[in-house]
Amino acid sequence: PGSFTLQDVYDRACESSGNPEIVPALYAVGKMRDLVSQLPSVDAANELLFEQTCQRLVPPTLLRDDIRACTPSPMEYWLYRENFSYQISASAALTYMIACTQRTPAKLNISRASGSICLHDLVPTQATPGLVHSKEPVPFRLTPNIQTFVTELGLEGIVPFAIYRVVQRFTGTEHLLRDFLDLFVRDELIHVPAVKSLAAANPQALAEMCERNVKLIEHRAGQMVEILPAKEVQDQELSPMQPLIRLMMQAVAPANLAKMDFIWAPWL
Repeated sequence: PGSFTLQDVYDRACESSGNPEIVPALYAVGKMRDLVSQLPSVDAANELLFEQTCQRLVPPTLLRDDIRACTPSPMEYWLYRENFSYQISASAALTYMIACTQRTPAKLNISRASGSICLHDLVPTQATPGLVHSKEPVPFRLTPNIQTFVTELGLEGIVPFAIYRVVQRFTGTEHLLRDFLDLFVRDELIHVPAVKSLAAANPQALAEMCERNVKLIEHRAGQMVEILPAKEVQDQELSPMQPLIRLMMQAVAPANLAKMDFIWAPWL
């Protein structure tokens, strides 16, 4: 009662419409073969399926309508949306920085009273043992239902500003991020049996592995706070925060969302 997840929103919508939760997957299976024969590539077929799913089966207004129905006044709705926008920005910053993947709808727990977000399983992903890296086509979760609720104005104003400020708090103080990461990365790496065995045989190799991953995380953090030189901004007509804007464009691009699996539920 005090909180809900994106998965809860979808489940309630399915219950209200009488459709089973697996409908998007069944729709994709039924349509994929025909689309692949008509379109130039599997990626093109996936993108069209994603767009059709958003239009016909999982509208991008589910989250907005669910919250609006539970908010007693327009002012409280506005304040709720504003807080949620800041919270989802912090979520995006943290998950991208530490390469935390598989952010399924059930892992985003939202307070019914305030819009504050609690992230479940906020742990880095190891693409290979000892390498903290994400192979997902999107840098963080900014799906159609989140986009609609935050609104276009929020996506252009609150979200990039809030992401920048969150990461700047880590990177603005000398050694703050590194002091935190040294222990954090080591603890996460050592949980993998292959890394644990390597550490027992060669402690120096573990230290070098930790250093490499800390630099990778610092690099991702640097992308989110990079400000382009004024001359480049003027000559190329770019935003000063273009590196961060580029990440956000990757996160909302239908072509990238369409590559995510059904468990991730890119339409939510």
